[in-house]
Amino acid sequence: MKQLFIWLAIGVALVQHAAGQRITGSVRTTSGDAVPYASISVLNIARGAVTGSEGTYTLLLPYGSYQLVAQAPGYAARSLEVAVAEGEVQADFILSEDLVSLDEIVLTATKQEALSVSAPVAASVLNAEKVVETRTWGLGGLTALVPNYLYQELGVGFQQVQSIRGVQVFSENPAVATYVDDVNSLDILANGFMFTDIERIEVLRGPQGTLFGRNAMGGVVNIVTRQPTNRSEGFAEVGIGNLALQRHSAGFKLPLIRDQLFLGASGLYQGRKGYWINDTTGTGGAEAAAQGRTVGGERNLYGNFYLKWLPSARFSATLNFKAQRDWSDETGFFVSQPSETVAFAAPDQIYLRRVGSHDRRISNTSLVLKYYSPAFTITSISALQRISLSFEDIDFPGFYHSFWESAIGEPLPPQQVLTQEVRISSARRESRLQYTAGVFGFTQKGYEPSTNLAFEVAPDAYSVFRNISNNQGLAVFGELSFRIASRLKASAGLRYDNERRESIFNGFGDASFIAGQFIQTNPDTTVSGSYSALSPKVVLSYAPSAGSSLYLSYTRGFRAGGVNAQKLPSGIRQTFDPEYSDNFELGGKLLTPGGKLSLGAAAFLIRWQDLQFFNLVAPFTYARENVGDARSAGIELEASAIPVKGLQLDASFGYNATQYLDFSLRRVNFATGEELLTPIGGNRLSNAPASTFFLGAQYTLPLPGKLRATLRGEVRRVGEFYTDIQNSLSQPAYTVFNARISVELNQKYSLVFWGQNLNDAVYLAFGTPDTSFGSRSVRTAAPRTLGLTLSVKF
Repeated sequence: MKQLFIWLAIGVALVQHAAGQRITGSVRTTSGDAVPYASISVLNIARGAVTGSEGTYTLLLPYGSYQLVAQAPGYAARSLEVAVAEGEVQADFILSEDLVSLDEIVLTATKQEALSVSAPVAASVLNAEKVVETRTWGLGGLTALVPNYLYQELGVGFQQVQSIRGVQVFSENPAVATYVDDVNSLDILANGFMFTDIERIEVLRGPQGTLFGRNAMGGVVNIVTRQPTNRSEGFAEVGIGNLALQRHSAGFKLPLIRDQLFLGASGLYQGRKGYWINDTTGTGGAEAAAQGRTVGGERNLYGNFYLKWLPSARFSATLNFKAQRDWSDETGFFVSQPSETVAFAAPDQIYLRRVGSHDRRISNTSLVLKYYSPAFTITSISALQRISLSFEDIDFPGFYHSFWESAIGEPLPPQQVLTQEVRISSARRESRLQYTAGVFGFTQKGYEPSTNLAFEVAPDAYSVFRNISNNQGLAVFGELSFRIASRLKASAGLRYDNERRESIFNGFGDASFIAGQFIQTNPDTTVSGSYSALSPKVVLSYAPSAGSSLYLSYTRGFRAGGVNAQKLPSGIRQTFDPEYSDNFELGGKLLTPGGKLSLGAAAFLIRWQDLQFFNLVAPFTYARENVGDARSAGIELEASAIPVKGLQLDASFGYNATQYLDFSLRRVNFATGEELLTPIGGNRLSNAPASTFFLGAQYTLPLPGKLRATLRGEVRRVGEFYTDIQNSLSQPAYTVFNARISVELNQKYSLVFWGQNLNDAVYLAFGTPDTSFGSRSVRTAAPRTLGLTLSVKF
């Protein structure tokens, strides 16, 4: 019996130790008033608390050092260093109004949560308020707001080109990695999730290959949605605008079991008519119903669901499922206006013989497990992504339809991507040596839409192209940082990636669909290739004060190689190698005491090697190959300030000098058969504006009866750039003015009037990257849009 009591005592002691030490504290204003229902989060720990009506909170944490962040509506977020040891710990916060102080911004896209001002990387961070204030409803809203960032869209949000510092994509593999709640979009078909209930958007500029691997050549866009906490809350929003815009969303979060089990859900519906009017005059063979139709409209339905479990202070599990459907019977998918001259003269006109349709469905399911010990944290991220797409009557020119085996316009088999990452990170903040190490693996079965289709050659007769890709990859990575002195730190990292890519495809004339029958004349071809890459990183950083930092870094990124999914003559290489980019960067950040001013600056030089581009590899035969190198150099500046109470100014500027180095493109004149060499060396990089500029001014005025009104104005200017590698298709510099007027009651109810592109500027949302064959296909961007949004928080 005595031994039983001893073991029970030991067990109780172990449970108490696992539960952690008790932290108590308060959150108050600068005048001493309590801040009720403030959220307390712990960086790199899935723990948090909410203050009660008296502004006090209690939190249990294992022994160690932590950084706590307190935030509440109407107040600027603040952080606090806390050491948890024996005995109760007191941690009190003093919050200033957001009308007089800027937030301390948290950054997670470095695989560790940290204050952005201390992270040695060029990063733009939009917190939840900034996402709403700038009306960032998608990635397109980041253009110019993020210096040296440009978004180009191929008619729909899930086919897009993101360019950072001139580094961009010419294939299905992105050059900018996009993550949504820890799930990577491996190809551009996986992009385009709607933005609602966003916690923050982080944009890391420059290669990030060491921690993120493939397709992070230009940078990383990391999107984090709001997760449930101990606070029960919800929202509903109704929005309307011109072009028949409807945007409605709602969501809730609540604790099912306080401190242990949490549920969250949000959803959005958005619909809009297209802004192009179709004109069939002179197109020949047009359907009568296509005349006068609007083109470019789309409907989107999005849902996001969270279930978070915290069984102890040392373990957390978060299950997340998000799904979206995008569909249209007046699709802008892969359709275009014939040239920039025609488009600038009549930006609201398009010329199609038929108006097509599309339907994309995507889902992400992820499970994030974390174990926290006093010395380290282990994180496991498992994710499954499924994407299905169908399209019909795409006039590009000629008519294209999705097809697999039985019907024109049928959904392609769903692309499936399974990813798994396991990493370990140091947890002792007081230690001079910090580390992150891990492994990452993926498998991808894909059906890329431009190589899985039926091309209409005659009524009820189609030439069929099919392509299945089977890709696998495995990576090992690690990063060490050592504090040389109290304010000086050195970091080094290395990643090794190995991929195997396989493509199973048919050639022209190998398959057809005639009178409802699928006919395969020749067997499919199978080609595979293996690729590996090393991605090093070296950083030296210095913190002159708690609110400032300087850094000097070298990082490397790469974009995966691949297989040309078309039959090439014997002796011609079917595969192409990876691209690489090397980034040298000097930067600094500052957040002044009291949060009145935030500054960020960076100077960079990028060497982009082995660009992948289509080239002539045999008579009348084109394939993607590594054509040459490029260079990009520039500066970036960001600033936010609150000069007087209620007035906030935000500005960013990017300057980018780019150049393709000495190489030529091989082309053929199909009329004469003559092969031509087009010198590219010395040209500017396509989709790389010479400059970007953003200025936002927002003034908030408190009114009687817990009302407050906010007036916001924005200027976005994008410098001249070329969309094509030959530098013949130019987008002149353009400026866009945006405005927003809102009235809020008790920070719960708001009515917002907004306008985008108020000056009705005409500019290109996309231009063809290659004008060798006379193609000058372009798409104009949306005209002036106006709207009204009514929202409530509860």
